[in-house]
Amino acid sequence: MVIEKNVGETPLTALRNWRDSTPDLSLVPLTYAGRLDPMASGKLLVLIGDECKKKDAYNALDKEYEFEVLFGASSDTGDILGLAEKCSAPTVISQEKVSEVASALTGEHTMSYPHFSSKTVNGIPLFQYALEDRLYEIQIPTMEIQLYRLTVGAMKELSSLELLAEIRKKLSLLQIDEESENPFKDFRRTEILERWAELLSNETEDYRIVSLRVVVSSGTYIRSLAPLIAENLGACGLAFSIHRSKIGRYLPMGKRFGFWTKRY
Repeated sequence: MVIEKNVGETPLTALRNWRDSTPDLSLVPLTYAGRLDPMASGKLLVLIGDECKKKDAYNALDKEYEFEVLFGASSDTGDILGLAEKCSAPTVISQEKVSEVASALTGEHTMSYPHFSSKTVNGIPLFQYALEDRLYEIQIPTMEIQLYRLTVGAMKELSSLELLAEIRKKLSLLQIDEESENPFKDFRRTEILERWAELLSNETEDYRIVSLRVVVSSGTYIRSLAPLIAENLGACGLAFSIHRSKIGRYLPMGKRFGFWTKRY
């Protein structure tokens, strides 16, 4: 079963919300395959009953994403749910130039796991090391990933105040479990909002955003890919939005299998 995860939900929250709307499955084991970041939306593959035992196989499915890269700002998470810093935007940016970079990036890569991710080292998730300023204690693990196809879509510009309004709107959607004992449950939302406001409230310049679509192997972090694209344009950037549009061959909400090739 494929369900839609909304911006602001964690995969676990999305799964719980779906279970609550499906009383017939209240006692049936459920899990999900393939994580989605809180600020990402899109397809989440839910495993039901005995399929939960095959989670590793489902995790390995290729994915397709539609995402936007915001130029001129970076963050410690690689997306807007991070402490932002102003940085250089590309002096020249066009669809042709971004397409050249996209073509050059297609293929195999060794990428480090994001500092803010659930990948564990010595039994501790990387995000905990990052929040406790202990990343110096460990070597960041890497993964081998494949970009099968990366294509460029439309471009747009937002004023600093328009951008701030969009970011505030997105971050307001975060669903925080107030009953959770997790000390990091609030995602640093207040601090992150304050930082964005500090950067954007008194600016007059416009920010450019480009849309892209990518087909990738399992384990690829789009909020690592977005800054890489900006870097290859001689600038910096982050993932402004992320939407997972396909998971392997699976179609949403109980439809039968459709055909989707993993290589384009």
